Amino acid sequence: MIRPVHILNLGVVLALAMGCSSVAKRLTDPSYTGPFRSQFNHSSIGFDVLKTIGRVAILPTALPEGGLGTPQSEAATEVQAGIIAELRQDGPFEAVFYQPPKGRWLQGALELRTTEALPSQLLQDVQRQTSAEAILFSSLSTFQPYPPLRIGIKLTLVRVHDGAVLWQFDDGFNAGEASTLNDARKYLRESMGIETDPPPALSVDSPQRFIRYGVSRAVRLLKRDFQPAPNPPLGATNGSPKAVSAPQSKKS
Repeated sequence: MIRPVHILNLGVVLALAMGCSSVAKRLTDPSYTGPFRSQFNHSSIGFDVLKTIGRVAILPTALPEGGLGTPQSEAATEVQAGIIAELRQDGPFEAVFYQPPKGRWLQGALELRTTEALPSQLLQDVQRQTSAEAILFSSLSTFQPYPPLRIGIKLTLVRVHDGAVLWQFDDGFNAGEASTLNDARKYLRESMGIETDPPPALSVDSPQRFIRYGVSRAVRLLKRDFQPAPNPPLGATNGSPKAVSAPQSKKS
């Protein structure tokens, strides 16, 4: 017969073992220790202009060039859903969804990938239907749904009244790169409560979750650029501020 005290002792041992295992994982697992992805290709016109935008119309995500298959369509839908979900969490502006009439400018339309030839009727219709000051275009530039997972995302924020580009993100995510994989696994744990194992285990085996990771990094930068720059530490001197006469570009 097993005495209660022995059961209690066994429970304590198991709890200690699990605790040691957790500590060891935090000390050795790259999703805790890094290195993490930190550089992304994006540009911003600057906070002084962005702060004037109070409402943004979100258009459907465009497919990659020639990518009209089911995987690409599903991935584009996931990108769009991720953008809306991320912006609903402490978004810096009111986001409204806009569906162009009869699906125009969708399914690979060039207008959704560049801002060189935006149809004026689109800008006018968006402003008339939504009263938005800006439009957020998005497109899926690349997508590989098998290991190593890869996705390319482009976001472009355009001012409605003159078509000026206010903010842009254009970058790719490759789960075959160690820093990106570490960053994706950290995101899954902290944002989705999903714990994964490091390689050689198939750490990120869900294209949908990997897409959400990529979208979250892009939208996080958008949110950050809509916030004023933090004040420098007391006593710091950076010289006299310079007037800005052109859009500011920066990478993070």
